[in-house]
Amino acid sequence: MWQLDHLAIGARTLADGVAWAQARLGQALVPGGQHARFGTHNALLGLSGGLYLEVIAPDPYATPDRARWFGLDAFEGQPRLCNWICRTDDLPGALAVSPPAAGRPEPMSRGDLHWTIAVPADGSL
Repeated sequence: MWQLDHLAIGARTLADGVAWAQARLGQALVPGGQHARFGTHNALLGLSGGLYLEVIAPDPYATPDRARWFGLDAFEGQPRLCNWICRTDDLPGALAVSPPAAGRPEPMSRGDLHWTIAVPADGSL
């Protein structure tokens, strides 16, 4: 039902997170974009088999009207692996058998990309 989609490195700033990841992996990340609804922005690194690594941080130019996802409103310390994100072909069905803390479906977009993701109201994951 659930499949691993990507791994997320959280950071207080995107520049810090990208520098941290690139220093450890020896690979350049590419700019991803902004998630205006959650006040975040990201950079990406493609991995094997369609998986990818995301560095995500609060966007200092955005003011979301809700808690940032990935717990980024309360993020402290050095950049670090903070979450794994799964995908499913049946989000309502998967959520029906998941704990309520998994969140509720919410439409999302970044540029031309559009998807639905389950996010808890407090932004935690």
